[in-house]
Amino acid sequence: MASMGKKTKIIRERKRKPNKSNRKADMKRIQRNAEILKELAAQSEK
Repeated sequence: MASMGKKTKIIRERKRKPNKSNRKADMKRIQRNAEILKELAAQSEK
């Protein structure tokens, strides 16, 4: 039988990983932010 410390470590490692839906939402938000920043940079150069 595994020790409590080992079980706790495994549970924390599993919870630390982002889940798939959150990763997808993050990627969409990051891409949208990058596009906005590019547009703003292009406008400020004019």
